[in-house]
Amino acid sequence: LVMVKDLFDWAEKKSHVLLNEHEKPFHPEIHSGVRDMLFENMTPVVSNILARKIEDVIVNFEPRARLQTVRAIPQFDKNAYEVSIEFFVVNAPTELVDMSLMLERIR
Repeated sequence: LVMVKDLFDWAEKKSHVLLNEHEKPFHPEIHSGVRDMLFENMTPVVSNILARKIEDVIVNFEPRARLQTVRAIPQFDKNAYEVSIEFFVVNAPTELVDMSLMLERIR
């Protein structure tokens, strides 16, 4: 039962991270702006801003997660970012969930 809930949380956090402004019906305030950052030059500053935007959207709009760390590591050869999000589910505070995403621009 906890495993299914964790998978549900993973999918929802991933969708929160990838939302653009006005994409979620009736909640235009829930967005991260991550897709816009993917078209910037790959620098350490952009990497930190990307991690901060992901952190902000999870802290502000996902009350079921207690966020530990967000890391955005640029993969220069692949022209993408490897994002690692570590959090505790509030109902299961002993299990650290590590969610990894590969963010890359499509166009």
